[in-house]
Amino acid sequence: MKYKTRVALSALIFLSLHSSFALEMEGVNVPQQKTVNGQALSLNGAGLRTVNLGFIPIKAYVASFYSPSSLKSEDAVLASPGPLQFTFTFLRTVSKDEVIKAWQNQIQASMTYTYPELEKDRTAFLGMFGAITQGGVQMIQLVGTDTLVYNDETLKGTISGRNFQKAFLSLWFGSKPIQTDLKSALLGN
Repeated sequence: MKYKTRVALSALIFLSLHSSFALEMEGVNVPQQKTVNGQALSLNGAGLRTVNLGFIPIKAYVASFYSPSSLKSEDAVLASPGPLQFTFTFLRTVSKDEVIKAWQNQIQASMTYTYPELEKDRTAFLGMFGAITQGGVQMIQLVGTDTLVYNDETLKGTISGRNFQKAFLSLWFGSKPIQTDLKSALLGN
């Protein structure tokens, strides 16, 4: 076997082995793949959400975003037929009131896509969250035109309609994202 061929085969084997390992961030294992609605999704990107208390950055959660193909822009995310999954693994315990207040603040500051029924859907969305313990997981899946909300692997509710999906995606990938470096990380950039 020629040298170049052996090098290329070695590189392919290394990459295929490497891609099967989970990424670790802040002690959280982030799997390379998830299955949603029977479809395998790959990790599109992952990053750390920090919240500033005064001048002190507090590490809140590790966010990961899964998609059926690589999505590198807001337009690509919006055009994706899905399914899509967001996983938020919390690095500290957060009360129900704090969880709801954090989502309210994020929606108010970052949601750029609006529609007439948004207030009703936003209220339903906020009502699906409870307290989160350190290591606890919130998960949002976009399947078809449904948005499924999970708290620690328990389905808490579903919001129907593509409009809410677009509004939710605008939180992360719109012109005023929750956190600019997190947007870039979730897009795998």
